[in-house]
Amino acid sequence: MLQKEEKTVVVLLVMAVLSLIIAYFGFSQQTNAYSSDSKIDERVYAEGTILSKQMTGKGDNLILKLSNLNVKVFISKNNGAREVFDSIKNGDNVRIKGKVSIYRDEREIVVESAKDVIRV
Repeated sequence: MLQKEEKTVVVLLVMAVLSLIIAYFGFSQQTNAYSSDSKIDERVYAEGTILSKQMTGKGDNLILKLSNLNVKVFISKNNGAREVFDSIKNGDNVRIKGKVSIYRDEREIVVESAKDVIRV
């Protein structure tokens, strides 16, 4: 039979494990592959070859076009546009994570951090 202190330890361990499980499923954000069915504000990923990269004339933002993707990828100045521009080149294969958004009636994937653009 367990002593009082041992019972307390077991209860605390069970509570800790349950807290970790809740935190994992509650705070992890699922990311789906981008498709034309992706919803606005949905977190998505896309993989492809960089066809073009262009800094905008105003604001120093970056716009990427990927092969096999009929949507632009937008990275703002504040979210690492220059860093991404300097680290990738046309022809690189990348995996990009971001949120689906609309700009001027067109869909785009908005990248929230330079670390969301990974060469593969």
